[in-house]
This record gives sequence, C-alpha cells and structure tokens, in this order.
Amino acid sequence: MPTALEVVRRWKERMRSRDFADMGDVVDLDGYTEICVGLTEWTTGYDIAFSNYLKNMVRPWTDMQASDEEVLETVGAVIIRSRVTATHTGAFLGIPPTGRRVSWDAVNIVYVAGGKVVGQWAQPDLWGIYRQLARPQ
Repeated sequence: MPTALEVVRRWKERMRSRDFADMGDVVDLDGYTEICVGLTEWTTGYDIAFSNYLKNMVRPWTDMQASDEEVLETVGAVIIRSRVTATHTGAFLGIPPTGRRVSWDAVNIVYVAGGKVVGQWAQPDLWGIYRQLARPQ
C-alpha cells in the first residue's frame, strides 16, 4: 500500500500535467469531500470539487507556478504549505483581469484512505491575492 505522501504526489502530478482521465485510480470520486475556505462550501464528489477548482483556481490565472515549501505526512493526511505565482488573466474575487503577476501562500490538508485521495481542506491567502489585484497601479 502506498504512503499518503506517495498518493498525494501521484495525484498532484496528474493535476499538474492535466492528465485528468481515469482519476478514479488516485481519487475516491464519489466519496471525495472538499472545502476551499473563502471560495466554496463543503462539497462532496470529485466532479463538483474539480469543477470549482477549475473555475476558481485555474481559469483566472495563466503561467501558474507552485512550489511546496513545507510538507508534513501523517498516516491519513498530507499537509502542504505552498507558494503560488501566477498572472491574473480572468475575473477573480470580483476583480476583472489585471494582467498582474501575483504571489500567494496556501495551506492544504489532503486526506488519504485506501490508497486514494478522499478529500481536501484548502486555504489560499485570498486577502493577499485581493490586496495585490486591487491596489492602484
């Protein structure tokens, strides 16, 4: 059985490479639950959570780069503090595209059971993003 960290790394690599086919081999598609604090309520089902992710954290941005700054593994979860940099090219937090390059921190707790990702608690620094997008040029 793979460790929680191995499962999360496999899932993240699939997401990064946009290899979304057959996600059921790394994610519990029906039982998956997620919240992105400040953007979504708790959702159940990977299809809904993935749709929210695309709408909120993919479409408004281009040239996105993320680095894992800290990674902690437990038996059933992986906690990741990451740093993200991207260019604002779509509406986000009610702000139309600015073309600005912005950076933010995020903390994710990814839950793993039975060799699959079963959920996530995500908290991007929305206030930090907002301040960078809303400031005068």
